[in-house]
Amino acid sequence: MSDLDKQERVERQKTLRAILWIVALLIVAGILFGVYRTVTAPVRSVQNTTETVTQVVEETATAVLTRRHIGVAQGRRFARLSDAAFDVLADLPETAPTDLRERTFRIAHLRGSQNRVCRFEMDFGSGPVPVWAAADNAEYAANRSLGGQAHRQIRLVWETPGVVLGITAKYAAQYTDADDAPRWELLWRRRDSMDKPLTDAVISARALETLAAIPEQCSTPTP
Repeated sequence: MSDLDKQERVERQKTLRAILWIVALLIVAGILFGVYRTVTAPVRSVQNTTETVTQVVEETATAVLTRRHIGVAQGRRFARLSDAAFDVLADLPETAPTDLRERTFRIAHLRGSQNRVCRFEMDFGSGPVPVWAAADNAEYAANRSLGGQAHRQIRLVWETPGVVLGITAKYAAQYTDADDAPRWELLWRRRDSMDKPLTDAVISARALETLAAIPEQCSTPTP
């Protein structure tokens, strides 16, 4: 056998060994990938479930939010009344609850008021109804110190014998000066948004009447 034949045989053996190594590495890689898929299957399942749950929660939250919004026919008037009412309520002096029942009522229905609340009565056609109104001073504190208008909220609560019904007038900070939409929005409380004991039209009308009454009923007397 010539030297060239020997050299050619050696080269063929090297090439064959290289091919065998590549095949072996591919087999090992395939085995490792299979092990990886098996081990991480529960993690992927949890991740997919989490993503699905998150999507459902987001869709549900959007649906609840949509149910909470109350259409207001007189948008610009509603915005003006809300501005005026908030200025009055935010400047109320602190008053301590008269008893344990009132303290509990404030905690449950007028959170964030910092004990700056106003109580008066209104007659919507079926006799006097106690009305509670308060600004969410805790939420607004930081913006107020900087002269901002965001985070303004008014809580309105009607205390009827059968049900305590509450709504929120909230400043819609996403609007700009160029928008024709009202700068406030009217919302059901989450606890009332699913059954809605009154129609949106009725509750909207009562909200406008109540907001219009706040400057007269809740203004601090000038000494």
